[in-house]
Amino acid sequence: MKFENTLVKVMLLCSLTFFSACFSNDKYSDYREVISKKAGVNEVTIHELSDPDKIHPILYSSGNSYYICGKIFQGLLELHPVTYEIIPSLALSRPTITPLTEGPFKGGMALAFEIRPEATWDNGSPITGYDYSFTIKSILNPKTHAARIRPYFEFIKGIVVDKENPKKFVVYSSDQYILAEQTAGYWVMPEYIYDPQKIMRKFSVEELNNSKKKDALRVNADIIAFANEFNDEKYARETNFIAGSGGYEFVEWKTGQYITLKKKANWWAAGIDEIPFKNHPEKIQYKIIPDWTTMMTALKDEEIDLARGVRAKDFVDFKESKFTNLYSMHTPDQMSYDYIGMNMKSPIFSDKKVRKAINHVMDKDLIKEVVMYGYGEPVIGPFHPTKSYYNKNIQPYPFNLEKAKALLEEAGWTDTDQDGIRDKVINGKKTPFRVSVKYNQGNTRRENTAIMLSEHGKKIGIDIQVEVREWTVFIEECRAHKFDMYVSGWVGAPGFEDPKQIWHSESYNGGSNYVGFGTTESDALIEKLRYNLNEPKRKEQYLRLQEIIHEEAPYVFLNAQKNKLVFHKRFDEAQTSVVRPGYHVGEWLINPKFGFSSASNR
Repeated sequence: MKFENTLVKVMLLCSLTFFSACFSNDKYSDYREVISKKAGVNEVTIHELSDPDKIHPILYSSGNSYYICGKIFQGLLELHPVTYEIIPSLALSRPTITPLTEGPFKGGMALAFEIRPEATWDNGSPITGYDYSFTIKSILNPKTHAARIRPYFEFIKGIVVDKENPKKFVVYSSDQYILAEQTAGYWVMPEYIYDPQKIMRKFSVEELNNSKKKDALRVNADIIAFANEFNDEKYARETNFIAGSGGYEFVEWKTGQYITLKKKANWWAAGIDEIPFKNHPEKIQYKIIPDWTTMMTALKDEEIDLARGVRAKDFVDFKESKFTNLYSMHTPDQMSYDYIGMNMKSPIFSDKKVRKAINHVMDKDLIKEVVMYGYGEPVIGPFHPTKSYYNKNIQPYPFNLEKAKALLEEAGWTDTDQDGIRDKVINGKKTPFRVSVKYNQGNTRRENTAIMLSEHGKKIGIDIQVEVREWTVFIEECRAHKFDMYVSGWVGAPGFEDPKQIWHSESYNGGSNYVGFGTTESDALIEKLRYNLNEPKRKEQYLRLQEIIHEEAPYVFLNAQKNKLVFHKRFDEAQTSVVRPGYHVGEWLINPKFGFSSASNR
């Protein structure tokens, strides 16, 4: 969607239909005579259920890491939170894109970028194409822990920096990737901090992205030395080793309590009146509260200014409380869904009849009404229902315990010893159908889903134990495939999606294909649609991929969600967005009238 003007226009027109936001025409609108102990405090405290896994723009895994990195680092480009249009950030403008009809990259494209002339790092040095080239090389280095995002950058085959003006550079590809412009516009890291010895300058993008040279690179001493340093925890947690060109600097991380960012005093972009450069709040603090009851108490005490993904019951109760004089509430769409993943490499879940049986065990409508209080919609596959390529012809697996029993019988799972638990001989040994389902601490929606799965499992003769994990442990166990089943979710973005990271078999080790899904046909479809600029044909490929996933049943696809947001009213310009995390806190302006007593001289 990022490489042909006509295709971009079509994407934008489609995306606009998904927009859901709250606007304010009056800079100080919705003002009421209300007393607030946070009146005039130009700081934003954001609730987080858990610590991020790390603050690193390449090696992170968790969503809250992404949100925090977005305040510290800048990309060449970003998505406008309202129109979803690609807009320049570090780049002076969107790239000039030229199809290549000859040369070593024939059939691909050239994306010509220029970094803003005034853009500098915190030490005063200019941000250049060499920093960008270093960033891409660090992703492509086969020994860095970047396998999760590496597939998105496979299309980049060369980067040439202008020696006369190093702020200009060209990104070359040998194919026309559907996410080329957006991906090429990724966050840029300062080479002087993350590679002070310039080790990665010894290698070209061409050789790093050459499959024939990967084995040799993996044992290269310089590649290993750089990766060992780059992967070090200090670049993910320590103040002196985390720095970007964004409007906020990392100040402190107190594990289990908070992460603090401070507005930069002499930021290079201060004064630029464009959305990517808004940093009105003086401080942003991410307050970690894993318990929702404690969080709601903190919200009522005005210790929290912004909460997202609020637990449905709490959201409904809060909406009817007296605290709406202090807070506004919003429910924009978000490109996300919950699911139950099954370990397809496990002897128990290797049979798709078993996986289909588990699908019939879950009552999605009940989850929607009882667990989500109506703030969701059942889905049949990995793409959001608002997407043009969502396969509406697929019939969801209905909640049907009798059908689940029949499928288990067909798969050979019977209760031979009459103990109430089905069993089967696997590799010569009688194996009871006894498994566990994991979820992350603090997420009661996923907890209730896991409990429902366990309760319904008992009715059909399978023993499912519910296990809770702290967030970072949960992520690591999923990544290491240490689970039978787990409840989690994925968040996407407006426009096209590249399914390789989650659904290609190559993404099993290092990527996000935790369950081990992949067939010869699905892999081939993913490879084709990633580089298919023909929208009707690409849609056919998306539709077929969803059919294969539905038939193989690696997940129980649950519900797409509304993003339940609560904002403190002392801020204006607090819009919501489909673009994650659902808000752009840098735009928030302190309302000088809100929260002061009429008797106050202020």
